[in-house]
Amino acid sequence: MDYIAISPRDFKMSTASNWPLPNNSIRYLIPKPLINQLALNILSRGLYPSSFGKYVSASNHYTKRHNHTDNLVIFCFDGVGQFSTSTCQGMINKGDVLFLPKGIEHQYKSSNKEPWSIYWVHIEGHLFEQFMDFIGVNSANLILNISNQTAFINEFEQLLATRNKSYQLSSFILASNIIKKMFALFTVNSPVKLEQLKQDFNLSKVTGFMEENISQKINLQQIADSLKLSKFYFAKKFLQHTGVSPIRYFLELKIKHACKLLDESNISVKNVALKIGYDDPYYFSRLFKKIMGLSPTQYRQSQYGH
Repeated sequence: MDYIAISPRDFKMSTASNWPLPNNSIRYLIPKPLINQLALNILSRGLYPSSFGKYVSASNHYTKRHNHTDNLVIFCFDGVGQFSTSTCQGMINKGDVLFLPKGIEHQYKSSNKEPWSIYWVHIEGHLFEQFMDFIGVNSANLILNISNQTAFINEFEQLLATRNKSYQLSSFILASNIIKKMFALFTVNSPVKLEQLKQDFNLSKVTGFMEENISQKINLQQIADSLKLSKFYFAKKFLQHTGVSPIRYFLELKIKHACKLLDESNISVKNVALKIGYDDPYYFSRLFKKIMGLSPTQYRQSQYGH
């Protein structure tokens, strides 16, 4: 029989599952009052655990979460599993790390033939997203394979050892900083995936995506996702190729399109603004003047004057 993980109702965050523990396994939940202190303390608030554990040869392990309100990292050190989200799915093999950011509905399970052994930790804090971006993990690519497994096993074992200390804030500040060290090791041992580094940076594809969405409001993440790259890596490569940020480039494309509309039609400034994604014509006019040095009306008059 498969066991489905259900989070306790009295916890606001996604907590460790209530799946029955196999032999030699650990599930540890940090007391909620201490989690509240970790969220405020300057030494921990950027990245801190709410629960962590280790499952060994976890047959029938299956978890599904619709409302995922914290971040989860799973490190498979033996066996095989699989996962799926609304944006991607795949196998989890020995040496793989699965990152599940908050807000992503997901499910994962251990293989029946080769049950996985995993370390896992639920994480809070604003630095999680920044680390994910730097490492090269995004919603379309949530798996990272690491070469030096021994180092990460050692770090997870140190994390587990903090549960043997008393319920003191200092113990969990230590746990928080062990997690930060692990994430630093991810960036050193497994930077942006090799296939991403080898992938050609296709500026024409980016420009095409922007032009197709000229009437929309799109952000950096959406543009990076169009190439299946992390925000950090994409923004860095884009700046190297163009000398400007992706958002600045998109703004300039919008203004160029506005100029074309002003040159080739008699539609109002308000409608020009709407066609490039701005509901407020006054805000559009300020942006236009900042780029062109003229208001849209002045620009149109200057063109007719030549």
